[in-house]
Amino acid sequence: MFKRFLAFVFLFVLTGFSCVWADIEQDYNQKQKFYIFKIDTKELGVRIKPYIVEEGLLTTREVFKQNDFKFVVNGGFFDPQSEKSVSYVVIDKVQKASPFDSIDLIKKLNDEKRVEKVINRAEFRVYEHDLIDNRLKFDIANHFDKAPENYHIKHVLGGGPMLYPSFNLEEEGFVAYDENYKPIYQSASVLKKRPRTILALKKYDLFVIIFTQFAPTTLSEAVEKLKKYKFDKIMALDGGPSTSLNFEDLEISSSNNDQRKVKSFLVIQK
Repeated sequence: MFKRFLAFVFLFVLTGFSCVWADIEQDYNQKQKFYIFKIDTKELGVRIKPYIVEEGLLTTREVFKQNDFKFVVNGGFFDPQSEKSVSYVVIDKVQKASPFDSIDLIKKLNDEKRVEKVINRAEFRVYEHDLIDNRLKFDIANHFDKAPENYHIKHVLGGGPMLYPSFNLEEEGFVAYDENYKPIYQSASVLKKRPRTILALKKYDLFVIIFTQFAPTTLSEAVEKLKKYKFDKIMALDGGPSTSLNFEDLEISSSNNDQRKVKSFLVIQK
């Protein structure tokens, strides 16, 4: 896997190569060293949805191969011990997971305000029109935000935090500071350099951005690196060792050159 990854990087560095498969464009930012995938939601919208493992955990590779998907990237947060989700997942209007699946973790927060912050974390949403089938809107919103008028929520993949247009580390309970602005706690290593899985929206396009273990970044650094793309909205999904992706012959791993088993995913069906 390591050799194959380096081969891809080498090819991009030499040629500035950009791969295009149908309605998904793949590129590699040579300077900042991250992958970026541009997905046309007008063409692929009905095929874009969350996926969750009902029992246990799987790698993106396993989900990619077992379901013959076109594209698979890791999703939201989960508890590795209980193998339960810590993020909301809704598929075809049916809630498949929530933070309360990991009730022991919620109880450990021991703070009603912090629990509310965790519940209200950012999520990737697909809205469907109330009267017109398959008329979709794509959004990044916080959990308590309402759907637009004449639309309902069809799919949700929770994660967080929101990174743009607001940067919501504290508001979503990922970090808290004392009076001297020193961190009291942080979740998901948000202040540390880690591999990252990030979603962004710009007009009718969805973007998946991957910072691998070869170019780890903090979330604030990631936002700076993405400024030139002028995205409308940006959010993070689970990162660190969970960051992983399969698309065509490309496989990305961020855990000892192998993929970590995770709970939820964002997929594109063939």
